[in-house]
Amino acid sequence: MLNKFKFLSTVLVIFLIIFTFDPGFAFTEIKFAVVSDPHVSFPDETVTDAFKLGKKSMPLLENTVAELNKVKDLSFVLLPGDVTQDGEPWNVDELRKTLDEFKAPYFITLGNHEISPVPLPREFPGPPPARGVSKYQFVFAFQGRGYKGSNSYNSFDPIPGLHIINLDTTKTGTWGGHLPPAQIEWLKKDLYLNKGKFIIVYTHHNFVPWHVDDTNPKWKSYNLFMLDNAEQVRKIFEEAGVPLVITGHRHISTRYKEINGVYYFVHPCTSTYPMRYTIYTLTRDRLSWEVKNVPAPAEWWELAKKNFLGPPGKWWRGSDHPETPEGDAKMLKFFEASDFMTGTITFKKISSYLGPANYPVNSKEISVSLAPIR
Repeated sequence: MLNKFKFLSTVLVIFLIIFTFDPGFAFTEIKFAVVSDPHVSFPDETVTDAFKLGKKSMPLLENTVAELNKVKDLSFVLLPGDVTQDGEPWNVDELRKTLDEFKAPYFITLGNHEISPVPLPREFPGPPPARGVSKYQFVFAFQGRGYKGSNSYNSFDPIPGLHIINLDTTKTGTWGGHLPPAQIEWLKKDLYLNKGKFIIVYTHHNFVPWHVDDTNPKWKSYNLFMLDNAEQVRKIFEEAGVPLVITGHRHISTRYKEINGVYYFVHPCTSTYPMRYTIYTLTRDRLSWEVKNVPAPAEWWELAKKNFLGPPGKWWRGSDHPETPEGDAKMLKFFEASDFMTGTITFKKISSYLGPANYPVNSKEISVSLAPIR
């Protein structure tokens, strides 16, 4: 009888452990936000209000932070890159100071503007000095806020059962994106070790085209909005059952594409028209969202729209957006994406990656941080 009691007690303990730590029981509903491409430009002689409202980028981000601090039960905020004008040390400092005002934890990633140095003009002979910090200086500045250690990519569990992967898709010297072989192998192993959890991948560059020009290398380099090995990485997501991928870079309002069960969401810039951010509500099988305008004076909105359609924003026109009233209307419709201001999707599958039977995984090779530093 005693042995039977011990056996039942052991079974009960094991059941309780499984119930407690099984990711399927870890969370029921969480709320998070995405704030993309703020292009923080602390005023200096080079900062202007053009397609990007550089002079107003700081207060626009500050207004966004203030609005999100009013949201009850916000679990965290994701920032998928291009957080500074060009990685200037003073912009990194001002960005960190502003983002630390978030009441919720925030997690950041590198964009092309953080790692592609831009030369400053100089009057005397000689090569112009680079203005940006290195990517690893940036990573050090945001330890515990998307990064842990010296790698420019990372993964972490902000909430039990929710695994977030921060990928570095940047390529120094170009605004295009690529995921190198070493990071791809790390990604596969990380997915294997975290099978069964709900997985969100966030990064800067896109894995799918949002406009016909995004796959046309002859149209204003718009193909650089996507990773050059996007198809290869998409297959990894599909095999792993990754349900949600979050990106920025394209400066168009929030929308999504579903490919083989993976939902790819792109997000707008806070300092270019239409100046927005997004709030999500997530359960294990469903995602709802609401896109919000950044609070700003009417004259700022008028300037943003004028520069969006006028000469400062001319580069951003698609091949089907000619400089005509009809072309302007079509461009506005494409960037605004009014049909996606709110919505709900139901995931077709969740992360359940088992990998090959003989997958060579060494748990010591991967460092997973469990909580942000606050």
